[in-house]
Amino acid sequence: MGQGQRHREGFAGLPPALALRKEAEDAMETVRAARSERKVRGILAEIDERISAALRMPPPGPPLRLSEFDVEDVVAAWREARTA
Repeated sequence: MGQGQRHREGFAGLPPALALRKEAEDAMETVRAARSERKVRGILAEIDERISAALRMPPPGPPLRLSEFDVEDVVAAWREARTA
């Protein structure tokens, strides 16, 4: 997600750690609405890359309090929700 998109979605005023937490929440909402497993994996790969970078070099401000998603667990839950 580019800087401009973050600004439009209201992330601009948030400290980096809080903005990333919000992005992670939004990613999970997007996963729930995804129509294919490939899309789910792509969404998770993108947010996990951002989380991983933040864990390697923590942003200023409040603690990150995030870890990378367990892709297989999320995909399994997505599949289960689709069949329910």
